[in-house]
Amino acid sequence: MTRFFKPVLPLALALALLPRPAAATLSITAETDRTSVEINGNLYLTLQVAGDSATVPEPKIPNMQNFNVYSSGRSQSISIINGKITTSVSFTYILTPRFLGVQKIPSISISNGRELAATPEIEISVTKAAPAARAAGPRHAQQGRSARQPSAGARADGQIFLKAETDRKAAYPGEQINLSVKFYTSVPLTSNPQYMQPVLKNLIPEDLPPVRSGETDIGGERFSYSEIKTAMFALTPGPAEIKAASVVVQIPTNEVLDPFDPNFFQKFMSMSTAQGQSKEFSSDAIALEIKPLPAGAPDGFSGAVGNYTVAAAADRPEAKAGEAVNFSITVAGSGNLKAVTAPRLPELQDFKVFDTMSSLDIKKDGDVIGGKKTFTYILVPRAAGRKTVPPVSFVFFEPRAGQYRQLQSSPVTISVQKGEQEAKSVYFNGQAASSPKVTASDIRYVSDKPRAGFLADSADGIAALPLWLHAFPAVLMLATFWLSRFNRFKSANPLLFRFRRAKSLAEGAIDRTETLIKAGKTVEAVSLLYDSFMAYLSDKCGVKVSALTIRKASELIKARFPGASERALEEIRELWTALELRHFAPSAAEPEGAGDLLKKYSLLIAQLEKELRGPRR
Repeated sequence: MTRFFKPVLPLALALALLPRPAAATLSITAETDRTSVEINGNLYLTLQVAGDSATVPEPKIPNMQNFNVYSSGRSQSISIINGKITTSVSFTYILTPRFLGVQKIPSISISNGRELAATPEIEISVTKAAPAARAAGPRHAQQGRSARQPSAGARADGQIFLKAETDRKAAYPGEQINLSVKFYTSVPLTSNPQYMQPVLKNLIPEDLPPVRSGETDIGGERFSYSEIKTAMFALTPGPAEIKAASVVVQIPTNEVLDPFDPNFFQKFMSMSTAQGQSKEFSSDAIALEIKPLPAGAPDGFSGAVGNYTVAAAADRPEAKAGEAVNFSITVAGSGNLKAVTAPRLPELQDFKVFDTMSSLDIKKDGDVIGGKKTFTYILVPRAAGRKTVPPVSFVFFEPRAGQYRQLQSSPVTISVQKGEQEAKSVYFNGQAASSPKVTASDIRYVSDKPRAGFLADSADGIAALPLWLHAFPAVLMLATFWLSRFNRFKSANPLLFRFRRAKSLAEGAIDRTETLIKAGKTVEAVSLLYDSFMAYLSDKCGVKVSALTIRKASELIKARFPGASERALEEIRELWTALELRHFAPSAAEPEGAGDLLKKYSLLIAQLEKELRGPRR
């Protein structure tokens, strides 16, 4: 036993002295502004996500049956110290309770493909509304909204109805459109309504919390109402649509159930002894017209729509040659900042320029989406002196004026001192080198044995080979002949081979996209997915990618594949629109969004391979 432990002891000590794995760098925390809230009130949930990279994943809020959840904004900060990048993002949500009692906010998790972090559950006590607050609130809301009361003609038959309207019927791509959904009731409810957002076509939504409430008279009858607002931004010119919004409510019921009724169990399961009967109410759909942007956009316009300002700054006025300087360009104002891309930098002869990083702060004040987006570049001065970064131009379209605007930031001057790297020089002198050392020998000995020559040696070697190897030239000739015939057939039928290879190419792109998402490279993943989707449709339709549009792809598929369903065509259009948004607005390519797109693409390819069995000739 002693001889066994002697060699093991040094090994155990060495293992104990090995460095421990680094601590997790991805973290998430959650906190609320209160732990008790009235049933007609709301509370703020703040999620803080931090990581050691330029981007961190956005948390995906799980489905909450006991709360209505609305996004209230986000704030992001990036710090670069000694080449180390640290990112912190704060996400704010407004929660409105639906039921009385102790309710739980479930655990919220995030993942960057390498690490997983989660928050603990949070318990919230939901109490009844105070009588004084309930009486004063509606009167105050009524005084402020009396001019906006709906007419009697807007009322639907019944004591509960839903109405949806927008602040405009036409807009430019990227211009904000506000949707107002009002839920009216003249009967008491046993819980707060559960709102289900409408399906949008050619639009992307942003919440505008909090929920407003009040009272109004309609046709001589008193109604209480709750209003939910949503900001929307159109993607492309053409028609857009807001499908029907809906709410699910619990209505008190005094109905006596007959145990001998054939529908007894169905009626019993549709109502709760504590909450009442569940019913769903819907609004009408709304059609919108999205106008194209005017022609004549200035150079540098990348699709930004809104009202913005631009500013540039360096993190310090002085630096040394060879040291990194953080140069930031901040675009601030109102509009869809998620779609704003980095302005183009002018030529910088005095600096080395490295990739940009972006941070986004969104505010939702006065039902207007705004905030700021900061693009940070790493500049490394090449030499000492007074170096200036010229003004940076930013071009956007202002919808209210109907004109393009071009702004310029102020120039930024940096005083660059002589750095240590610049002082280092290499000099050569005539000092004698050290004595040479023999590292190898170049002597080649000459054989005195006569030889027949290279050709004779080669012939003897070939003759000594096994018999089956002598058949190899004939097999090679036959394979060459078959390959030649195959290439001629392939050249004569290019569409057939493009059609057959589409699936394998798409599956390969799906695997590579999944690898990129796990590595946190969501922008590259969405770009690869977009290119693969366009190539797949191009191969199936038999036309060049540059000639494909949504309408043309639909027409070609209908003409060549009679078995293609309308559902498949609709999913193609939806995926096309979503991929274009995230491909041309990389800041929208969030990890969760990229994963959803990958899943939709995989399912769509499987469906299309079943329906697109063969092209019509």
